[in-house]
Formats: sequence, C-alpha cells, structure tokens
Amino acid sequence: MHRLLQIALALAGAAALASALSAQAPAKAPAQTTGKAPVPPAAQAAIPTATASQTAAAIELLKAIKLESSLPNTSAAMIDSEITRNPGMSPYRDVMLDWLKKYMTWSSMQPELVKLYTDTYSEAELKELAAFYRTPVGQKSLAKNPELMQKTAMIGARLGQEHADELKTLMNARRDELMKQQEKAQAASKTPAAKSPAATKAATPAPKKP
Repeated sequence: MHRLLQIALALAGAAALASALSAQAPAKAPAQTTGKAPVPPAAQAAIPTATASQTAAAIELLKAIKLESSLPNTSAAMIDSEITRNPGMSPYRDVMLDWLKKYMTWSSMQPELVKLYTDTYSEAELKELAAFYRTPVGQKSLAKNPELMQKTAMIGARLGQEHADELKTLMNARRDELMKQQEKAQAASKTPAAKSPAATKAATPAPKKP
C-alpha cells in the first residue's frame, strides 16, 4: 500500500500540472468600466501583483490549451503507463482515477495556475503562447501530449530496466559504506574518553596526614 500511495501522489502531481495546461477558463464577466479585461474573483485573490490584462492573458492561454477537457484522458494515460510497468497495480486503476477526479478539480487549481503563469510569463509571452496553441500545430501538440507522455515514461522504464543491475550494485556499495560508518560511530561512542592530566590529578586522593 505504501507503493500505491507513492504512485498515487506522483500521478496527482503530474495530473495537476497537465490539468493546468488544458483546462478551460470560466465565462468572462461583463467588461469593466476601466477598459481592462475582467479578473475572476478567485484569481484576484490569488494574484495580488498581476495586472488585470496579464491575468486575462493567462486565462486565454489556459483556454487555448484546453486542459479541462483533456484532463480525464491525461490522467488515464498516466495511470495506464504505470500499470504497463507494474501490472500488479491494475486492480487499483479505478481507485486512482476516482481519487484524481475528486481532488484535481479545475475550480481548485485555476487560481493557482493563473498565478503560476503570470509569475512566469509576461503578458506579451502569454499572448504569444495562446496564439501558438490555437494554430493547427499547437492543437496537434495538445492532442498528442498524453500519448507522448505515456511513451516517454515507457522509454524511461525500459532504459532504466536495462541498467538496473548497475544501479543495484551501486546502491549495495553505498549501503555497505553507510553500515561501516555506522559501526565506526558506534564503536567510538563505546570507547571511554581519555582523561586529561589535570582531571587525573584532581581525581587522585590527597595523602592522609599522620
């Protein structure tokens, strides 16, 4: 079960990042009198330093990436990739999917994702990215991302498996080294500390007077 929790947490983190790249932003509010793009209340609370126009650009990028609609497929692809490498996880597939659906929601992620993107990119860069993802090539990259993620994970697993014996040898060597260090530390702690001459003199009883 510890292994299951580790996998679930890893999938959750990956799903959260993936969902940040394809979710659809909420509907826009009526235009503000200032002429600036409207900012969702949740996003306003999460992004105190971003301008309204920069926030709007981030939301437009998230729209162009279509994360919300692709999230189920992305989550399923990641889980299936893990199951391919660890067939014993197959009985837990529905459990992990339900867990991701419960907590990796767009409403909980969108404000933080907007902040992440506005902290990372300028308004001009956000607009350029959104423009790219609206092109045929950009849309194709979004459609292929889950498949590429799965295949990338499989490549990494295969390459790792090919050199697993070397890793095992290195880890065993480090284990032996740490055990020796621990033994030395324990032996040192059991060795009585040498007394200084002054301490020895002080501990020697004075001769009795006749």
